[in-house]
Amino acid sequence: MHSVFTSLDSIDAFLKGEDGRKAINGLGPYITKIEQEMLRVEKAFPLTLTKESRMRFIDLEDIKTDLKKIILSSGLMVDYDGEEWIEGQEMLEGIRPLGQLSPIKACKLLSMVMIKDASDYGYYEQQLKNGILLKILKAITQKGEKEQ
Repeated sequence: MHSVFTSLDSIDAFLKGEDGRKAINGLGPYITKIEQEMLRVEKAFPLTLTKESRMRFIDLEDIKTDLKKIILSSGLMVDYDGEEWIEGQEMLEGIRPLGQLSPIKACKLLSMVMIKDASDYGYYEQQLKNGILLKILKAITQKGEKEQ
C-alpha cells in the first residue's frame, strides 16, 4: 500500500479542498463503527474496566484493515519530522492530555501513529482499541468534543 502524505504547508488547504473533504467524509462510517463498539463494551460490563482490560473486549477486526488502507491513501497524513514534535509524542504516550485538537494537529498525530506502526507493528491497532485514534479522527472531521 502506497502511503500518501501532504506537506505541512499545504495540509490546511488540502483539508478545505474537495479531495480533503472526500477523505474526511470517508472516515464517517468508521468513526460510527468505532463509537458503537466502544459503547457495546461499555454497556456489556457493569464494572469500570481499566483501559487495558477494555481493549481486550473491543472487536474492530471487520474494519481495522480497511480503515488503515483509507488512512494511508487519503492524504490526511502530514509530511513533517514527527521525531522533533515532543508534544505529540507525549500525547500518544498518555503523558499529556489530547485536549481539543485542531484538524491539523490531529493529522500530525495520525501521521505519528501510522509511521510508528510501520516500525512497531500493532501500534495502530492499540491506538484504535484504546480510543486515541477515535479522538484523532473526530478532530479531523471536526466532530470532536472538548475534553475537560
